[in-house]
Amino acid sequence: MPSNVSRDGTVVALETALLAVVAAAVATDLVLFARLTPQSLAEPIRLLLAAGAGIAASLAVAAGVADGRPLVAVGAVAAVPIAGLYAYTGLLLPWTQLSFVLGQIGVELTLSVPVLGSVLADALFGGFTLSQATLERAYRVHYGLVVAVAVVVAGRTTMLLRGRIDSSPA
Repeated sequence: MPSNVSRDGTVVALETALLAVVAAAVATDLVLFARLTPQSLAEPIRLLLAAGAGIAASLAVAAGVADGRPLVAVGAVAAVPIAGLYAYTGLLLPWTQLSFVLGQIGVELTLSVPVLGSVLADALFGGFTLSQATLERAYRVHYGLVVAVAVVVAGRTTMLLRGRIDSSPA
C-alpha cells in the first residue's frame, strides 16, 4: 500500500486532472448533441474529443499505477478500450467522408479477427458493410457511454469533495 503522501499528492492530482478532462469531454459532447455549435466546427471538435479520450485514458492508467493497488491499476487499464470506443463512435457520428473511411477501416479490422470477426462486425456495425444500422449503433454506444461516464464522474467528484470537506480543519 502506498504512503499517504503519494495518495494525497500525486494520485489525487492525477485523479482530479482525469475528472476535469472527462467532465470537459462530456460537456462538449452534450453541446454537440444539442447542436449548439456551427456544423463547420463539429468535425474538428469531434477530433479534439477523440484526442481528449486518449489523454483521459493515459491519465487513468497513470493514476491507477501511481495508486499502487493492483485492482485500481487493472481498472484503469480496462478503461483504455472504453475510451477508444468512445472516440471511435464519436468520429463516426457526423457521417462525413472521414467517418465513412474510419467506418470502412473498422469493419475490415473487425472482420479480420479470427473466429469472432463476423459476430463482432454484426454486433458493432450492424453487418459487414456500413449502413444506417452502423450509424444507429454508433449513436447508441457513444451516448450510452457519455451518460454512464457522466454518472461516474459526478459520483467520483462528490466522493472527492466529501473527502476534502471531511479532512479540512474545523
